[in-house]
Amino acid sequence: MTIDSPHVAHLAPSDPARPQPGRANNEEADLSENAVLTAYLFHLTARGHQVLRHRVVTEPVLASTDLFDATAGEVVMACHRSHYPALIAAYGVISDCARLFSPARRALLFTAEPGPVAKEFLSHHQIIAIWPEGESFVRADPAAETGGA
Repeated sequence: MTIDSPHVAHLAPSDPARPQPGRANNEEADLSENAVLTAYLFHLTARGHQVLRHRVVTEPVLASTDLFDATAGEVVMACHRSHYPALIAAYGVISDCARLFSPARRALLFTAEPGPVAKEFLSHHQIIAIWPEGESFVRADPAAETGGA
């Protein structure tokens, strides 16, 4: 049996980010993740960032990360929830897929501010947390907190 290597599939501007193939339908998550991805994409491009809309495709078909901010060197994945099982799943997916964008920092884009336990988890694993606040986005960047690169 032959298994194809993971690869990056580029999305056209009209391609929807959600629902993701390989993930159980969750209309609430799909709507909120699609909305935050659209807003963040607009936010980045308005600031002159070069952003690639994509899916990382594996065998069996599984879509994962959502954006690559080429300007900042960040691979971004949208998350509807920030509870422990969701963080563990997102950590696994984004860590595996980030190797296709090497070198790249990892970022999770939340639909709302994650709690302190989630922020501590992400900081420990060197993952940037991003969430909307008003008309902009807030970042908790572990590299900035520790003085790293």
